[in-house]
Amino acid sequence: MAHTTSQLKETDLSIRMAEIATILSQEGRRFNQHLVEQFKEWDRANIEEQPDLAVLSHDHLIFYKAVAQTLGWLQQLPVKEPSEPLRVLTTYLRVVLEAKCGLAKDTGQRLEELLTEGDRAKFRRPRRLLAVIAGLETWSKVQLPDVGPNGVLNLEEVQRLALSACGRARWTALAPLKMYTIYKLSEGVYLPTPRGVFPPMGSAVARGIEYLFGFTLGESESDYRLSRGLHLKLADLAQTTIWDINSGFYRLGGGV
Repeated sequence: MAHTTSQLKETDLSIRMAEIATILSQEGRRFNQHLVEQFKEWDRANIEEQPDLAVLSHDHLIFYKAVAQTLGWLQQLPVKEPSEPLRVLTTYLRVVLEAKCGLAKDTGQRLEELLTEGDRAKFRRPRRLLAVIAGLETWSKVQLPDVGPNGVLNLEEVQRLALSACGRARWTALAPLKMYTIYKLSEGVYLPTPRGVFPPMGSAVARGIEYLFGFTLGESESDYRLSRGLHLKLADLAQTTIWDINSGFYRLGGGV
């Protein structure tokens, strides 16, 4: 009898956890659709004058756009006209590509120059400028691997390269993986996420995890592994991706 009662409790708990996972994934999926729509604004960007475009593969360019896009998540971009945030993002893209071509050695100095030259002088400095520069420095050091036979980047390899180059700027190394993946999935590309990939864990995601589970996670390797385990478990229960769960945590933690 006790064994039967225990089994019933385990079944009930699994059902409840699956319900929680489903709620998180539904909210996260809606938010990811919003992120994809924002990313599609790149179709309006004038990037013909960006350096190194001639030798970049299609997917490498998409990934570097994802780098710029996610650096834009670090602060509320100034909006004096509809095209202004996109112009800031194309500036981030330019800094990364110039650094990779050897045209700029100091990414922070080059960003300052581009944000204040000509008609860009009206831009405010990014609210989290040092974090933006750290992200630019990370991705200027990473040599993206060739696109694989399936037509997409190897996410685990890109993660390995980025984490080796990022120092303590872990979030800026991981967030582009998320943006790249959800965009490719929205385009109908088959891109399963390896279970070794870490979802980004900014302050809002950490707050969401704390709200649901009651403990605080930081930036340590063990905390990131614990976060990944939670994401994977909930994604399995909801039969979804870690990216939907990640954005669900983000929304639960007050992210907008």
